[in-house]
Amino acid sequence: MKLQGSAFLALWNGVAPGRLDAYEAWHGIEHVPERLTVPGILAAWRYQARDGDEARFFTLYDLAGVGVLDSAEYRRLVDTPSPMSRLMRPHLTHFSRIVCRLDRREPSPAGAFLAPIVLGGQPAAVASPEGCAVQWGRVAADAPGHPLAPPVPSGGGVLLVDGADEAMLQRLAAGLADEEAAAVFRLIGSFRTCGGRIRVGEASGLEDCARDASGRLCEDEK
Repeated sequence: MKLQGSAFLALWNGVAPGRLDAYEAWHGIEHVPERLTVPGILAAWRYQARDGDEARFFTLYDLAGVGVLDSAEYRRLVDTPSPMSRLMRPHLTHFSRIVCRLDRREPSPAGAFLAPIVLGGQPAAVASPEGCAVQWGRVAADAPGHPLAPPVPSGGGVLLVDGADEAMLQRLAAGLADEEAAAVFRLIGSFRTCGGRIRVGEASGLEDCARDASGRLCEDEK
C-alpha cells in the first residue's frame, strides 16, 4: 500500500445480512472504479475482516489533497448516486469515514494485511517492525462530510500499519489502540489510476469490470 498523495480517506463498513454478494458485485466492480474517475483520487485498496459471521470492510483512498473531496466531480457522485449505489446505501452497516492529511509517510512492503487504528491524539513514536510500514494521518476537520457518516472527530487521526504477517500486526495493533484492539484486515483488491486508465490487481475477476467503468484498463502491475 503505497500512498502518493498528501491525504487519504479511510472508510469502515459492514453489510446487512443476505446482501454480501450484492455488495461485492457493486463495491469492487462499480463503486470504487467510479471514484477513481475523480481527478485527484489516485488509488484505492479494499480490505476485509471477519467479526464472527459478519464480514467487515475497510476501504482506503489515496488523495492528491483534501480538496479533492470538495470538487464538483466528487460531490456529483455523492449527491447523485448511481441506481446501484442508491440500492446499496441502506444496507451498509457501521459506516464511518475519516479524512486525514498525511503526516508520516513510509515505504510500504505492499503487505497483504492492514491495521487501521483510530487514535484520539498524536501517536507516540512508533518503530516499524521488520516487514511492516507505519503511516500516520492527522484528522482533516475541514474536510466535507458524507450523508451516511457520523460527524468526524475534531482531533487525532488514523495510524495505518501494513505488512505480510497478520499475527504481528494483531500484536502491534493491540498495543497501539486507544481502547479495544483494532481489527486487522486482509487485502482483497487494489486500484490505481494511470494516464486516465485504472490498473486493477490483487483480486480476480475485476479487470473486465474496471474496463467497463473506465473505458480503458492498464495491464496488471505485479
